[in-house]
Amino acid sequence: MWGGGGQYAAWASFLERWAAGERVDPDTLPALEPADFPGDGWERLTNRISDALSRRLRSWSQALARSMSQSRDEFEAARALGHARWSLQPIRALAGHPGLPTELAGKLVEAVDRGVRAAQQSLVDDLDLARRSGLDERIVQARLRTVRDNPLTVLVGQPAEAEPPGPAGWYADPTRTTRRRIIAD
Repeated sequence: MWGGGGQYAAWASFLERWAAGERVDPDTLPALEPADFPGDGWERLTNRISDALSRRLRSWSQALARSMSQSRDEFEAARALGHARWSLQPIRALAGHPGLPTELAGKLVEAVDRGVRAAQQSLVDDLDLARRSGLDERIVQARLRTVRDNPLTVLVGQPAEAEPPGPAGWYADPTRTTRRRIIAD
């Protein structure tokens, strides 16, 4: 019997907090081996990992849709796409966590990458629908160019720990609440 709940408890606690958007350090997670768990325990844990990744991808997708719909110009749309790429990094990093068995990590990273490709295609499809519904062709073409010039799929096929291209630290963390400091004269 594990005194502290063992590997399962460590991962389960981390996954709950991480899926809810909390900033937690995945480097503290223990390595997992399927042989260390009873059959149903390993299945439950892999399901929890998949569910946590799905929750984070859904909230990522919703944040992207919200940002894109609120973009008033192409600069804001490009910035929203950049933020979306940046916030994919921790999702892909957990999917390919070095503590996961290689086969499982490969499947999880591929599932995340499929979701990213689907999101990219959805952006293009939405613009095609907007064109067919009568939106000005110049507006559609400008946004389509922005979407294609700032692809979400830039990390797809890369190692899970790869960083998105661009100036380090330039993008703000969209999951963090910003604090303002007002200095009165």
